[in-house]
Amino acid sequence: MNSKQVSTILLIQALEQSDPQGRFIPHATRQRATQHARKCSLNETPSSTESSIKFFTKRAESLRSFLSASYPMITESFRGTQATIPYSIVAIPAFAAGLFINGLGTTQRVNLLNFPLLFLLLWNIGTYAGTLLPPILGKDLTGPLLRHLTQGLAAATEWLRKGPWPKIALPGGADREWIFQSSEQFMSLWWRHWHPIIIRRVRHLLHIGSACLALGIILSMYVRGLVLDYQATWESTFLSAAQVHTVLYGLLGPAAWLLGFPFPPVEDLAQLHAPGQGSAAQWIHMWALTAFMGIVLPRITLAWLSARFAHKAAQSFTLPLDEPYYLQLLSAERGQGIQINIVPYSYQPSPAALDCLGQCLLDLIGNQATLHWRDPLRYGQTSVPWLPATSSPQTMVLICNLAQTPEAEVHGDLFHRLQANIESRDGQHHLLLVLDQEPYRHLADQTQMRGRQQTWQRLANDYHLQIVAFDAKDISRDQLLEKAQAALWPPKR
Repeated sequence: MNSKQVSTILLIQALEQSDPQGRFIPHATRQRATQHARKCSLNETPSSTESSIKFFTKRAESLRSFLSASYPMITESFRGTQATIPYSIVAIPAFAAGLFINGLGTTQRVNLLNFPLLFLLLWNIGTYAGTLLPPILGKDLTGPLLRHLTQGLAAATEWLRKGPWPKIALPGGADREWIFQSSEQFMSLWWRHWHPIIIRRVRHLLHIGSACLALGIILSMYVRGLVLDYQATWESTFLSAAQVHTVLYGLLGPAAWLLGFPFPPVEDLAQLHAPGQGSAAQWIHMWALTAFMGIVLPRITLAWLSARFAHKAAQSFTLPLDEPYYLQLLSAERGQGIQINIVPYSYQPSPAALDCLGQCLLDLIGNQATLHWRDPLRYGQTSVPWLPATSSPQTMVLICNLAQTPEAEVHGDLFHRLQANIESRDGQHHLLLVLDQEPYRHLADQTQMRGRQQTWQRLANDYHLQIVAFDAKDISRDQLLEKAQAALWPPKR
């Protein structure tokens, strides 16, 4: 997928999720786009990643056409996310800045131990260490940067919300609050999924800028050397001529060897000790080549690597198809031949709870799955007679009552038996443990409910299970779907 396709899909996702009632993008329009995308994907392998990506790409393109006609200002305002920054925007100013920097110092006496390029070289060496060492040591230093950038995006969105924009009339009857919510949601989605590529591209530009800055400084030294007479000298409170020779040979020796220059001996360096001085031409050549080898070449190499990794990551990017938004849209194509058995334990859930849970399970497993509403198990019952009766894939959904106190000898034994039966099916069966909060809501306060829920989870932890606690009146469809997907046991590979 390319950045344009990803941005379009994420834009449509943000606009739809910010308009759950279908006021601005009618549900009928969404349904037509979904049907059109399915027709375009008929020749693809069902439920494959490639067919899913093609489906979402075609669907987003269809809805974008609707937006371009109904709300043109929306599609125009998001064009910036599809643009790539040309490296010339960084390279030219950096090179120009290097030309204006005097790499030889402010006077015509060049101090060999206080050479301006030395500090630039040390800075770049520190940058190389900061770039290469963390991955080798298994450290990730991008976390704080990501947090700050994310906070910056949130602050920018809030500023747009409170700034002068509320006074601007929006064409097409678009609601201002919907636009702002969609913008905030889009920025969050786009940054969350695309930030690794953005960081690599930023690093590419920084490396290009550093290389061009060093090239500009090197060129400026030769330009100044053509019209001014620079003299080399050195001075130090603590170092002798022999020690200075050792330091300079370690820095400039490789450049002298490549240039074919004999490196000046200690006696020549002693004559350059202030107030002594000598021609700086040979030293300028050595410093220039050292800067080229130590700054320009490594930076160009790192820029090439960053660009290559960014391109590879962009081409291999795939949508997070396991997120609720994508699961719901793909549910019509999934679940064929799978049975979903919903069985309460020692109580009868309300119709609202069963309806909410049933819709969530169809989103999770697929609309082609078959729902079976089983009679509640009796308290203490550990056998499930209909579970081993079929060889087709099954998802067992056990609904427990938060008002009950969990017992290891009763509930824990049932968990163990269900797991043993599922494990014998070679990964064809799954278990989902659900905790209904509704019966306990009228009997306890929030603190008691939270404590009881933690007690249930501690018991489930003994069996490596995650409980999905829900109340049909207080949980959204996306939240329940996200929890259920994370709690499915054994996890889907």
